[in-house]
Amino acid sequence: MNDQRTQGALLLAVGATALFLSFSDLTLSYVRAGLRPLLGVAGAILLGLGLLSVLQGRRQAAGGEDEDWHDHDGGHGPRVAWLLVLPVLVLLLVEPPALGSFAALRQSSLTLAGGDGNFPPLARATGGAVPVGLSEFVDRALFDKQHSLAGQRVRVFGFVMPEKQGSYRLARFVMYCCAADAEVVEIVVRGDPTPRQPDQWVTVEGRWLAPGPGPGAAPNTVSDGHGGRLPVLAAETVTVTSPPRDRYEHSIYGV
Repeated sequence: MNDQRTQGALLLAVGATALFLSFSDLTLSYVRAGLRPLLGVAGAILLGLGLLSVLQGRRQAAGGEDEDWHDHDGGHGPRVAWLLVLPVLVLLLVEPPALGSFAALRQSSLTLAGGDGNFPPLARATGGAVPVGLSEFVDRALFDKQHSLAGQRVRVFGFVMPEKQGSYRLARFVMYCCAADAEVVEIVVRGDPTPRQPDQWVTVEGRWLAPGPGPGAAPNTVSDGHGGRLPVLAAETVTVTSPPRDRYEHSIYGV
């Protein structure tokens, strides 16, 4: 017979961890922010089940129905069961690093949309530039029939993936549900004379390299090395910034 008090204590530990993560930024290393309420509900349910299990185990012990683990497994049962708490402690004490350039170099760049080539109007400019997420920039550059980025000074944000001299890739991972399904989205930045370090976070303001007229025009995309194409941004200003609280962009098709 399993020791219900041990089971209840484990449920309480896991439930408390889930509830804590639903309010903590640690969650953003694992899942998108929209899943926090569900994580909190799951934690509350586990806490309730754990409490019921502990109370029932105490009632059984008081009534003489509780069996002695030592009679069956030499006293190792509860101690082995408590090893299940170790992953919980690791989850709380060790924050996993967000995916960066090492993982990005091993993926093809993601393009999220396409559709009929029609996009809503760009956001309003703030501080002299239009703020655009990297995934939106890629989609508009590759698929927008109206070329809404053409002539616009835009502001994008991401981590650096060094390439050849005079250019580098700016990247972020797009998360659908959790870090396990995240895919990289990238653009090529040209015109920044300062060497940049891998995984350095920067804000770049500049202009999209739009397609030129005629078949002999210079190409406005670059191969990502995996069969995809990357749009190019001509940098005007580059500012080193701290990593964001949430290092992932989030697909509009996710939760």
